[in-house]
Amino acid sequence: MAQVSDSRSSPWVAFVAGAVVMLVLALIWAAWLGHTGASRAMRAMAATATALPDLKPPQLPQTPKLPDPPKPIPN
Repeated sequence: MAQVSDSRSSPWVAFVAGAVVMLVLALIWAAWLGHTGASRAMRAMAATATALPDLKPPQLPQTPKLPDPPKPIPN
C-alpha cells in the first residue's frame, strides 16, 4: 500500500500567521489609544500657541562685506 503524505501546513506557517495577526491587533489597539491621547495633546498645544506672544522672525547679524574684485581692463 502506498504511503499518503500528510496534507497539514507546516507548524511554522501557522506560527508566523498567528504572530502577524497579533501584531496587527496590537497596532490597531495602540492606534486607538493614541488617538484619544493625540487629541488631548493637540488641544493642549493649541491652547499654548494662543497664549504665546507674537514674536518677530529671527534675523541674521550684519556681517562685513567683501569688496568687489577688480575688473579686468582689455588691452
